[in-house]
Amino acid sequence: MSNWASFSLLHEKVTKYKTEYELEDYGDAFDWLALDAILGLGADEIEEAITDGAMDGGLDSVHIADTTVHIFNNKYTAEFDHTNKGFPETELTKILTTIDSIFSGQMNKTDVNDALWEKINEIWDGFRKGPLKFKIYLCSNKQKLNETAQKRFERSLEKHRVVEVYYLDLEDIVNKILERKYNKVDGKITFVEKQYFDRSDAGLKGVVATISAVDLVKLIQDPSDENNVIDDVFNENVRVYQPGNKINKRIRATALSETNHEFWYLNNGITIVCEKCDFVPSRSPRVTLTNFQIVNGGQTTHTLFDAYKENKEKLENVLLLVRICETRDNKISEKISETTNSQTPVNTRDLHANDEIQRKLEEEFSSLGYYYERKKNQYQYEPKELRLDNELLGQIYLAYYLDKPSEAKNTKSLIFGDYYDVIFDDKVVSSKRMLLPYKLFLPVNQMKSEIQSKKRKKLPISEKDAFVSRATFHILNVARYISEFHGLDLTDIKTIKKVVDKAISLIGDVTKTERKKRKDLYTHDKFFKETQTNSLIREYVVKQLENGHVKI
Repeated sequence: MSNWASFSLLHEKVTKYKTEYELEDYGDAFDWLALDAILGLGADEIEEAITDGAMDGGLDSVHIADTTVHIFNNKYTAEFDHTNKGFPETELTKILTTIDSIFSGQMNKTDVNDALWEKINEIWDGFRKGPLKFKIYLCSNKQKLNETAQKRFERSLEKHRVVEVYYLDLEDIVNKILERKYNKVDGKITFVEKQYFDRSDAGLKGVVATISAVDLVKLIQDPSDENNVIDDVFNENVRVYQPGNKINKRIRATALSETNHEFWYLNNGITIVCEKCDFVPSRSPRVTLTNFQIVNGGQTTHTLFDAYKENKEKLENVLLLVRICETRDNKISEKISETTNSQTPVNTRDLHANDEIQRKLEEEFSSLGYYYERKKNQYQYEPKELRLDNELLGQIYLAYYLDKPSEAKNTKSLIFGDYYDVIFDDKVVSSKRMLLPYKLFLPVNQMKSEIQSKKRKKLPISEKDAFVSRATFHILNVARYISEFHGLDLTDIKTIKKVVDKAISLIGDVTKTERKKRKDLYTHDKFFKETQTNSLIREYVVKQLENGHVKI
């Protein structure tokens, strides 16, 4: 039986998406929620991922991340009485037919809507580079498919070998939203000598201690596969571990260095919450942890795990701090999780959220009537049109001022990674400097939304429309060259429209030339992802400006 509280929570969330993004119905809004809750996508990525509409082949959304293709089929009911109905098995046939056609290459443009056709071509392009992994999500606030139907569906997919299927019902999706779904895990660690301190307060117990990195590694090591961690120890945080980012590289380098005895002093350590922390006070006590979660320090833990696999002997010298909080009160556990920033994955954006420059920008934007979000959804209850996401502003800045539109679209990690100090340079950046290209972005993004909607509904689109939705950041970059060359005022709406239209026209010229050169190998998606496209478009635009061919 469905749970009313869960239904009510989910319906409020779906309603918020419907209202905030001016979507046609609850089903469209549920598409957005599923992509956000399960994959953590932003609005721009969600808009591109959705293929739901006429002739969607049972694929409501397709998101491609590196070599993984995430496919969603979503079913939503706004009536609580209908939540006890099962997921419609008729959808399975449509999905299987489409998947088979994708793998066999036997699909025609006339078979699907334009949004899905673009995704299929992107998948085929991926096949040419190497194997892809497919994950299919059957999401609904109704009941899951029965076991017989699930097995039948999975058997039909076995021939493709690289497909995984996830079935999510009302409770599963609510748990995703709450970020609380994990299995209970118990473990043992040993405190180093007498380097521990414990205290108790009204049902709470806390211990601060020193442990060895090797002991931590063994605590999280999957007993069935020693090369992997126990995912459930980190709840959802395991998904965001990025071994290649700068912070984790530094942690790894310190742990494997000749001076790795400094690790205890240089690292903040980890926080563990558990139902019970049991040990007999003594020298180097052996500690039993019941139902534990590492709620802070997931990046450190994963990095040490990788370092251990690389050089076990080297890690013998590494010690770190651990704070253990024992409680059976879920509300207390939630507070600890929240205050140690555990339930939200720790990524580079979060690590910069409290930087002085971020706080200065937030205050500066507030003076202009805007809500500058240093963290995702920081001001989620404020009017959408007044909320400014710092990641999106960073993308726009990277494209507009730094001449890297392809990177802005496809490598968002640069915003809070390699280009952070350049984008958020306190000697240059200001609210007004960031707002200028943002106001250009708004009409371009509106065009993109309308074009994507046409594609999903298989409505006719012009050749211009065909590339605009892929070239958002390139349009901004070209608009800058036009406006600066002519000394235009981009605070005027009419001027903005003229500049955007001219930018689209110039980019259209380049796409026509490239299409002729590459012939069947050309796709808009591929072209605007390539970093060399940046200079290709820029050189053409500058030449047209200098020759006096660009009139406003």
